[in-house]
Amino acid sequence: MVTENRTQTRHRKDDLSLDGLSFLLADVQDNLGNFLTAFLTIQNWPSNRIGAAIAAGGLGAVLARFVCGWALDIFACRRLMLAVCCVVTFVSVAVMAWAPLFCPIVLAHFIAGGAGALFTPILAAISHHTAGARGYIARMGRNESFNHLGNASSGFLMSLLGRMMGPVAPLWGVGVLAALSLFLVGGFSARADEPSGQSRKEASARETLHAVCMLLSEPGLAIFLTTYLLFNVANGAVVPLMIERYAFFHLGDPAVVTAICIVVAQITMAPVAFFVGRKAPHWPRKPLFILALALQPVRDGLVVLSAGWPTLALVQILDGLSSGIILVLFYAILSDIASGSGRRNLLIGLGLALGTIGALLSNLAGGALTSAYGFNTTFMILGLTGAVVACLFAWGMPETNHPAVSDPA
Repeated sequence: MVTENRTQTRHRKDDLSLDGLSFLLADVQDNLGNFLTAFLTIQNWPSNRIGAAIAAGGLGAVLARFVCGWALDIFACRRLMLAVCCVVTFVSVAVMAWAPLFCPIVLAHFIAGGAGALFTPILAAISHHTAGARGYIARMGRNESFNHLGNASSGFLMSLLGRMMGPVAPLWGVGVLAALSLFLVGGFSARADEPSGQSRKEASARETLHAVCMLLSEPGLAIFLTTYLLFNVANGAVVPLMIERYAFFHLGDPAVVTAICIVVAQITMAPVAFFVGRKAPHWPRKPLFILALALQPVRDGLVVLSAGWPTLALVQILDGLSSGIILVLFYAILSDIASGSGRRNLLIGLGLALGTIGALLSNLAGGALTSAYGFNTTFMILGLTGAVVACLFAWGMPETNHPAVSDPA
């Protein structure tokens, strides 16, 4: 009885820490670049320098996620990794707020982008060890749900701080959230640092490359990674371009439509992610993932038809449905594929890095297409890309969910 009570207390502590960190770190991961852009604009930086500073954060995120997945399969000190990322984020944000000069900003955002990008894979690894293989997908759905609630609420709070205290206030707000997260890191039980069971020899560069090549030869992994990359290419630029078009044609206050886009999407994603996480262990992955991919070209078609905010709100509801499904099934499908290989974290890191690359390419291509051909043509091209992605997944991706098979990865 005593042992059972201790186990329940340990699970409650782990759940509380994961819930709190998913909520508090949402803004740190997703909105630092937006706040930095607003701050540098007020500092009268030219567009090319702002672009370089934001790109540095994206580059840091890609490199960090490539390395982190491999490291999480070797090293068990996940609480220490998480704490270091919190400290590094706070120090980097402080440098950006105190020294708005080109070189310090670029270097600090590169480091902060890398640290912020590590929170998701580290929390995913901790979730697997604290919730167990059977409870992992439900736990990831809950993580994503709290992440979206955090994005909606803290994004609203940061916008108020920005209005009241100036554009540097949201930067400090992000730093404070990272610092507060340290208290929750200390709440994890020892299960968070359980070894993965992979030896250093198995995780050497040569063995890792061999394992990745073997996994890519498996039916589905190459298709899934390509699908995830191209989905982010098709999806990443949609919201920035909607807001840009709204401002370009003077349809109203861009700040209002930005808030509508963020809040509507995040509030929709939260219950969707929670529900999908609960049901995913019992449902086939493929039909639900195809539905989520198919919603993306529908969104683009609606955007072409109307630029008014009611249509934008509907578009963001569809975005919440689509992204809420995809973000949870991303972990589920990669865990299915990695089953028995011991490379689950490596594949998650690889997939997240490719998603980041896709989003960066989307914004670059979206800006170039809009300058050359206009907004509607760009939305149509992005929509067609999304339709091709859905067809690719439907044609080439096998079903990966086999409930009777356990997942020791």
